[in-house]
Amino acid sequence: MNAIKKILNPLPFILLLLIAACAPLRWESVRLAPGLSWRQVQQVRSVPEPQNIQVMAVDPQLRQLELAFVTDTFLPTSVLGEDAGALAAINAGFFRIREGRGSATYLRVRGQTIDDLPAQGHAQLNGALVLPAQGVPRIEYARSNAEYNAAPADQTVLVTGPVLLLDGMVQPLDSSSDFVSQRHPRTCLCTTARGEVLLVTVDGRHAEALGMSLFELTRLLEKFRCHNAINLDGGGSTTMWIQGQPENGVVNCPSDNATFDHAGERPVANAVIVH
Repeated sequence: MNAIKKILNPLPFILLLLIAACAPLRWESVRLAPGLSWRQVQQVRSVPEPQNIQVMAVDPQLRQLELAFVTDTFLPTSVLGEDAGALAAINAGFFRIREGRGSATYLRVRGQTIDDLPAQGHAQLNGALVLPAQGVPRIEYARSNAEYNAAPADQTVLVTGPVLLLDGMVQPLDSSSDFVSQRHPRTCLCTTARGEVLLVTVDGRHAEALGMSLFELTRLLEKFRCHNAINLDGGGSTTMWIQGQPENGVVNCPSDNATFDHAGERPVANAVIVH
């Protein structure tokens, strides 16, 4: 753990103070570990209003992407990442907030079906994130639960959505849905044509960070040269965590406490983690 913290603390002290305060700044990509880098962006031309965007770039040939989860409660993304001994994490799938436990969609982790809930046919939850034991994650339109139940035992499958990009093509979205057309905090995962994986969070519901519609998010991901992309749970769940960073490792400004700081994490059911 001490070796990991030495790798993950290359930033000058003053820069760490600025990040901890959620202060606007621009900086180059910071190498956290071999195959893992992180950068923050405040403004993008496609959305000129205030934004706070975190991007984690992962080389899946050097780093392993997995899904950490709980079944009987919810835990903050930071705790899921820390407990798994991960280098970094983002929140992942939608969950049954009223029941207080469990994924709200189909979930299979390393050959074990955790939640067999039907989600296919839902207007927004139309996609699946497939994490192989090694290599680049796959983004696709969701298949039947029966097909995923018969998938190789080393795969992890999370039904989520909507799919935003597929084979470099923008996918259709329902413009009549507030979930799609209004600005909210967003979390998503994309892969580039070069095989790189980008984990992206967009803060929102603050004067300092307004969030994005899914149309705006898709345009942003195109600018990041994403080839395939899928939306994950957003809103108050949107969180990016990095082992060893200030503020308990939470580097974005989650909105669940209605304050533009790092303390507003919402407990969730699962998270994409980077080893």
